[in-house]
Amino acid sequence: EGEGGRSGGPALVVRLVLCFTAQECMVSPSLSFSYFARCKLFQKIDLTQPRLRLVHERPFIFTVPGFFSSAECAALRAKAAPALAPQSFDDEVVRRQRSSMGCSMRNEEVPTLRARLAALANVSLTQMQPLKVSRYTAGDRFDVHTDAVRGDLRGRPASPDDWWADRERLKHGVVGAPISGANRIATIFVFLNTVERGGRTRWRWTNHDAALGGSHGTRFYERPSHGAGRTDVENGSGVDVSVKPEEGLAVIHFPATLPAHGGATDFNAYHEAEAAIDEKWVAQQFIWSHPRLDWRRVLDVENHEPTERRDGVTI
Repeated sequence: EGEGGRSGGPALVVRLVLCFTAQECMVSPSLSFSYFARCKLFQKIDLTQPRLRLVHERPFIFTVPGFFSSAECAALRAKAAPALAPQSFDDEVVRRQRSSMGCSMRNEEVPTLRARLAALANVSLTQMQPLKVSRYTAGDRFDVHTDAVRGDLRGRPASPDDWWADRERLKHGVVGAPISGANRIATIFVFLNTVERGGRTRWRWTNHDAALGGSHGTRFYERPSHGAGRTDVENGSGVDVSVKPEEGLAVIHFPATLPAHGGATDFNAYHEAEAAIDEKWVAQQFIWSHPRLDWRRVLDVENHEPTERRDGVTI
């Protein structure tokens, strides 16, 4: 839901690769929550959630196996299937690809799921934009991107040293929500089927500028600030963290800081949906810093709540 950073020159980088399945998320020891609990930069989710695991910190990535039941996953797939449409991708810089299909749900169709997602994120329902469902068929992918939303530039081009307009965000918020520090502060996505081949979600830029010789990535968690977002798009930068799609598995990460810390975009949270081989379905819940935003002013059309129910099923 955004655009990725710009590529730099070649760099020799030794990278650690971490890959997690739902089974591993259930049986492998979680990282300690203590650092996240002390960190004041990000939304405090419900750390008492059963089966919650922290699989990476800085950026923080949590998982919850079995967060949606098999029946709930099947109902969402069936509800979304007739309404799927091509999804867009703001790729003016990196010329990357998004080839999935998707749609949004009416809130009244998914009240139980929304309440569960809000409880996990520890937010009000009014901070949650309409739930999205996406489908990836063979070859579909969503290249490097952030879930953060650019600050309101008031028609001006983005500054190369403040690519997501975090300085302007402090003054003007985002388009449609002129509130200082407004941004998406958390994303929860839930895989709706198990995928044997392809389709992992990968965070390959967890120290986003290290491959180019920079140190903004490691400094961000001590002193969050605006940045250029330049990274090695092709090869990644930092630890490579990936999660394999398994039915019902929820994943939580944080694209930006809380408004008290400027709503600053965390470039280390850049991620991608790698090319699918087998069909993949995923539900995406984007969570904002402020309640009761006017979604029809803030979001593009494909993210708007539809005017009519998809079917008679309530989940």
